[in-house]
Amino acid sequence: MFELSRNEFTKVLPMFSKIQNKAVFAFSVIEQTQKGKIFVNSKIDPTAAFLISCGGFYCLVGTATDHRFNDAVANFLNNKDNHIGFYALAMFTDEWERAFQKYRLVHANKIKRTYFRLNDQKFIEISKDIHIKINEGLHYEVLNEDISNRYREDFYTYYKLVWDSNKHFNERGIGHFITKENKIISVCSSPYVGGGFAEIDIITIEEHKWKGLATKVGIGFINDCRSKKLIPNWSCHSDNQVSISLANKLGFDQIAEHPMYWYNV
Repeated sequence: MFELSRNEFTKVLPMFSKIQNKAVFAFSVIEQTQKGKIFVNSKIDPTAAFLISCGGFYCLVGTATDHRFNDAVANFLNNKDNHIGFYALAMFTDEWERAFQKYRLVHANKIKRTYFRLNDQKFIEISKDIHIKINEGLHYEVLNEDISNRYREDFYTYYKLVWDSNKHFNERGIGHFITKENKIISVCSSPYVGGGFAEIDIITIEEHKWKGLATKVGIGFINDCRSKKLIPNWSCHSDNQVSISLANKLGFDQIAEHPMYWYNV
């Protein structure tokens, strides 16, 4: 298993031609928008690649026939020092799923991940009919230096991993927030941006759920993407019915379901 230097990252792009929006985090690494590493089975003519993002999302692409490479990947995965305490290993073909059935990945559970694509026309029609007013005392904010700093420092520190500075997040990311008494209560933001896509991440704190806030920030996020010529992207665990329902409500069509190994200690 060989690690590519940053100026070699584009060597693996052909392996992602059929994956597209299912791996926004991978494109963010390849384009060097966000940090990560790429390992291949050959530096001269790679046929398999293992990509890891700074936020713990990993994927395997190419062909799964190089057993020495597969063994090296499994060994990497089973070394806890290689991870941030979490990883999500995406596989997009039956071939990779079969290849890794023989390995015991310590503390990793095999789950299913559902992937969606925005139906632009459906979103336009749906959003015309959705009119959500936020209650008095609540405030709507678009990503700015102050709120992104509070978001990264106090609300969701994961964004300190995926965006290495507040400035970087503001320059390249997208975020829509609803606050109450200067505290974030609902947010739709982008953990990854790459390949012309912006990944969607929505959180509403428990006491403010079911009030339409997630829909409100979701619509704002999608419209922001469209104005910036980015395609908003949605994926979630296949058993997350709340997320699937919201995706459908916002005009996303389900396109695929693939296995994922989820490690969290």
